[in-house]
Amino acid sequence: MSIRLRKKKIKGGRFSLYLDIYQDGKREYEFLKLYLGKDKERNKEIMELAENIRAKKHLAVTSDKYGFIPKFKRKASFVEYFENLTKEKKFASNYKNTLKHLKMYTGGNLKFSQINEKWCEDFRKYLSGIVAQNSVCTYLSTLKTALNRAVKKDKILTENPIRYVENINKIETERIYLTYNELVKLANTKCINDDIKRAFLFACFTGLRFSDLGNLTWEMIHFDGKRYKLAFRQKKTRGYEYFPLPETAIKLLFNNQDNIINLPHNRVFKVHDLNWYNKVLKKWAREAGINKHMSSHVGRHTFATLALSQGVDIYTVSKLLGHKSLNHTQIYAKIIDEKKNEAVDLLPKIEVI
Repeated sequence: MSIRLRKKKIKGGRFSLYLDIYQDGKREYEFLKLYLGKDKERNKEIMELAENIRAKKHLAVTSDKYGFIPKFKRKASFVEYFENLTKEKKFASNYKNTLKHLKMYTGGNLKFSQINEKWCEDFRKYLSGIVAQNSVCTYLSTLKTALNRAVKKDKILTENPIRYVENINKIETERIYLTYNELVKLANTKCINDDIKRAFLFACFTGLRFSDLGNLTWEMIHFDGKRYKLAFRQKKTRGYEYFPLPETAIKLLFNNQDNIINLPHNRVFKVHDLNWYNKVLKKWAREAGINKHMSSHVGRHTFATLALSQGVDIYTVSKLLGHKSLNHTQIYAKIIDEKKNEAVDLLPKIEVI
């Protein structure tokens, strides 16, 4: 195994520095984005920096090969590591909220070497004292995902200590959804943001999450000669989905002529800020006379309950929602059963002799 510092001549008489890594019969190159020019003093500093990077890379690769974690990795800031992960997850509020509590609990100072079973247990107790049980579950799950990445991908930890912490089960919460009549009211009520109106109604007829609405581009819309379909990878589950679009969803796509000429990579809906999205939904619902706690989740819940109430079987609904297990879809079936019970209870009663 060898790691050598090399340079490649580029335009302007400059040189680009890179690492030539040879290991297990394979060679790969890692460009350092460091450049040498005509300034000798500056070149000397850059070469020292590049050599330092090469030495650390050699230590990291060697340590990984023999199962050791280098000291500089264990001393790195986990808070900074988690913050960088959060920046990658544009629409993931769970990462932002977990980061907020992580900073509050640690004061922004936490090294990887300080994370052990006791620290994870203490963090769980801290969360349990200030947020609801379901939030504790969500934040610990997010933390677990980040630590798993540190173990498996980035090789900073040898194991994930949070796996030894007692699991917290989520409490089943009420799923707020809209009835068909409420959907009609919303559709016929003006909204201050037409993109948000179209996006939310589109979610009600497709079950898309907010993150998937925000990432939806025109190249994901396909026409096979008979009907329009969505082909996309879910941001949350990473599963690839094919979704046949109902007529209302197609009209919501093409009711704005400007959108039709958009380039394939352009966004279908200009929705980026979840807080603003939810604020607009609440105002829009109030103006439509709908007294329900509106949020981005309501669109997905509405799709599921509408589909089940129209006789679509639970297995198909589960597939349309992109659920990996029927257990996640079962909650909507319970809602439909409750509505059936309410309907039966409304039937007139007679005495039989």
